[in-house]
Amino acid sequence: MDKRNDINKFRKKRAMRKFWLNMGILTLIVLVIILVVINWSRIIAPLKDAALDVGKGGFPVDLPGSTDYVLDDLGDNFCLLTDTYFYTYNSNGAMIANVQHGMQNPVLCTNSRRALIYDRRGREFQLYSRSGEVYSASVDETIDFAEISNDDRCAVVTKSTKYSNSLFVFNGEGKQIFRWNSPMQLIDRVIFSNDDNSIYVAVCGSEGGELQYYIMRFDLSNKEGSIWETYVGEHMVFSLECADDGIFAVNSTGVALLDKDTGEITAQNTFLKTVAQIPGGSIRALLMEDSSGNNVLTVYGDGLEAAAAVSLDSVTKVRATNDRLYVLTDKKLICYDKELAVTATYSLDDVYSDLTIIGDSAYLLCFNTVQRLSL
Repeated sequence: MDKRNDINKFRKKRAMRKFWLNMGILTLIVLVIILVVINWSRIIAPLKDAALDVGKGGFPVDLPGSTDYVLDDLGDNFCLLTDTYFYTYNSNGAMIANVQHGMQNPVLCTNSRRALIYDRRGREFQLYSRSGEVYSASVDETIDFAEISNDDRCAVVTKSTKYSNSLFVFNGEGKQIFRWNSPMQLIDRVIFSNDDNSIYVAVCGSEGGELQYYIMRFDLSNKEGSIWETYVGEHMVFSLECADDGIFAVNSTGVALLDKDTGEITAQNTFLKTVAQIPGGSIRALLMEDSSGNNVLTVYGDGLEAAAAVSLDSVTKVRATNDRLYVLTDKKLICYDKELAVTATYSLDDVYSDLTIIGDSAYLLCFNTVQRLSL
């Protein structure tokens, strides 16, 4: 009898172990399913992109219609925005998608994965991958401007009937995750931190009848107010760039570098010329015009000293990428290194209005074509 009882106990223990093992496996499966559902859009988007039938391509790309185009890069692809449509192409010139956006005053900004289109002075904004729309959303007040992060977060700055401006941040599914209502100051510029967890905001206020400009930092997980606020002068901030060593700010009279954690100004410099273009990218460079209308391309060092400068004739566009500066003129594309030594010159077969650099190629926008130039 005792042996039978021992056998029965053993069988019960084995059955219980099997039961809990099955429950553990079932729980794991449920958790995996939940994670897949939550991240479905991120999982399916690359698979959809990989399955696209994009055709043969080839250059030059003949553009549909005869309207004005805005050219930008989208990772290894390029995209075009018109007043009616948004187009994406792969690096071989094959069209991937074309979408009618339906906006009155569309504006485009991109990163390596996503394109944000917003309706300036309207209320709608849309987020796209290279294969099509990710989501479309709207805000209650009209949009002044918007900016995209390094991933898929979007900052939207609107007018407000109660405040000077309102700043909204949306995640990759179009859900609002942050809001700041500016009570007295106008929002001029915003830029996300490299990890997308903070946002830096340039604002304009006044005191005693004098304009005053500040840069502020907000953590998107903290809705209690700004982490720091730094006065940067009496001139409007044209540009903010988030770099490894700080926040690079440009206004009409100079440049400044702010510590990302404290807001302390760690370096600054002034100039007398007029800022014409800000190439962005890893090289701190400005294209400026002197009082005679001559173009001067200037590169700034780590301490924001003017490390190199070169005078240029007519300039259409300046792009910075991979420690190189590319200057587009009427007849040439000239490549400079960060010391502004010429490393390559390319003669052009037409007059181009814009360019973007993708990998080892330049994509050049003409009136109704896009041409690719190997660098």
